[in-house]
Amino acid sequence: MDFGKIIEILNWNDIPPEFISSVIVMIVIIVFAIVIHFKLKKYDPLKKPSGFLNGVEAVVEFTDRQVMDLMGPAFEGFGGYILCVGAYILFSFIIGMIGIPNVFQPGAEWYLEPLPNTFTNIAMPLSIALITFFLTHYTSIKCKKWAYFKRYVEPVALFLPINLVSMWSSVLSLTLRLFGNALAGYCVITLIYVGFGTLIPPEGNLAGLAITPVIAPLAHLYFDIFDALIQLAVFTMLTMINISGEYISPQDLEIAKFEKARYKEEKALRKKQKKLIKQGTN
Repeated sequence: MDFGKIIEILNWNDIPPEFISSVIVMIVIIVFAIVIHFKLKKYDPLKKPSGFLNGVEAVVEFTDRQVMDLMGPAFEGFGGYILCVGAYILFSFIIGMIGIPNVFQPGAEWYLEPLPNTFTNIAMPLSIALITFFLTHYTSIKCKKWAYFKRYVEPVALFLPINLVSMWSSVLSLTLRLFGNALAGYCVITLIYVGFGTLIPPEGNLAGLAITPVIAPLAHLYFDIFDALIQLAVFTMLTMINISGEYISPQDLEIAKFEKARYKEEKALRKKQKKLIKQGTN
């Protein structure tokens, strides 16, 4: 087998523009984090925060409160990850709205074209969905140890193939939801620009050019801002619910072990009683 035909190393100009958008979004988030870090070093805790820091504090408090409500005190500090994922989703939609020209790939066919929404390439939503997937199963393994693998043979071992397939359902759900909404918004906005902005002689050109500045901002407001906030909320909430759903506190784990041991003892006792009754009747 020639793996060179299966795995091909792309040169810079063949890299999808969505990857460039993703890198820019991550750089923006890193710059935001650095700015906040240095502002906090100069911040006087005895004074009331104002301006930029006031907004940052409100967002952080809201995120931490949502984590506490949905995940519980065991996940204290998990708000940092949720905040980063939310910022990545929001900025990914915004960068598609801004339309930064792709000056980074001079040899590509999409050179100088506007950089698209990061999630219009299915690999990008898949990447963050896989992070949620691995965090979910890591939490389950950490709490349940070897008992984690019982889920794949329940209710009987014959269900192993079905359980192995169904374990990926959450990944597909998170991925396709983001990808579908981003792609749908991109297609609708493109149709608006092409349909109304194309010069259609003789009468349609002026009407189209006049209508486009009215309709396009409304479309961007819905598909790039409102839709981004909805997808941000849905993705982060499902992430928190999926991960916290696999968590079992040490106390609950001990109770579960005690209940299991008691059930085994009661089962053995009933079996012994039946045996004694059978011997007595004979």
